[in-house]
Amino acid sequence: MFAHAVSVPGNGHIRREIPCQDASGVWTMPRACLIVCDGRGSASLSHLGARSAVRAFRSQCAVMEPRLAYLLDQPRCGSCEWPRFCQMMIRTFVQQKIELAEEYQCSEREFDFTVAFAVLGKQRIGCFQIGDGALTVQRSGVCTHVFLPDKGEFDNQTSFLRAGLDKTRQFHSSTLDADGVTGIAATSDGPEHLMFDLQTMTPGPIFNQLFTDLAAGQLSRQDILDYLTGARWTRDPRGADDRSLAILALPQEPSVQDNPVEENPNGLV
Repeated sequence: MFAHAVSVPGNGHIRREIPCQDASGVWTMPRACLIVCDGRGSASLSHLGARSAVRAFRSQCAVMEPRLAYLLDQPRCGSCEWPRFCQMMIRTFVQQKIELAEEYQCSEREFDFTVAFAVLGKQRIGCFQIGDGALTVQRSGVCTHVFLPDKGEFDNQTSFLRAGLDKTRQFHSSTLDADGVTGIAATSDGPEHLMFDLQTMTPGPIFNQLFTDLAAGQLSRQDILDYLTGARWTRDPRGADDRSLAILALPQEPSVQDNPVEENPNGLV
């Protein structure tokens, strides 16, 4: 199994000397999972919230491995069980924000972020999203998005991870049949204008190329970094935002070896 996660600052953030507000991570052990968080641009400390969420996600997935085995590996599981896990994860993220707010003596909203994550199992893939990120799944050579991004009436308007969402269930959650899935990726909204058809959020050809190269062991983390920082982004006025990609390709042959864990909680400067 091969996996990489990369977050890079957008051109606008570089010019204004703003930290990369994205954070991303991907792991293959004890089970494959990936996450991308995008800090709210107008929140001065949102990069800290995004980074803390990535770390908390990894820790909770490890602690909850027996629960995840029941949810995602067994032939049958109640339809309400995955949303309950997502509610627990929301509370975990909110607790991270509360602790940061106490440490920095400011409002919890200064640590706002969006989040998209997926956890893979033998039978099902658990997916979750709040905000304008995206999850992309490749099955039988066809890439599709899992959820539509939460977009407001105006540009740069979306939903953020906040207290109470676990009770109101204002989040996207779903489990997908794992059969035939050959790759899954999470992206922040920064690169979507060049990676998706924005009218339908249909993943562009770049995803099939990335999944194919990754599965063949021909895509390095540096390759993804080069792609996300290439001239295509500086030429486009929409390239000012931070960009994140966490991607995982499932092995097609039993002999394929696991790739080392990759985590990018701080972004790349």
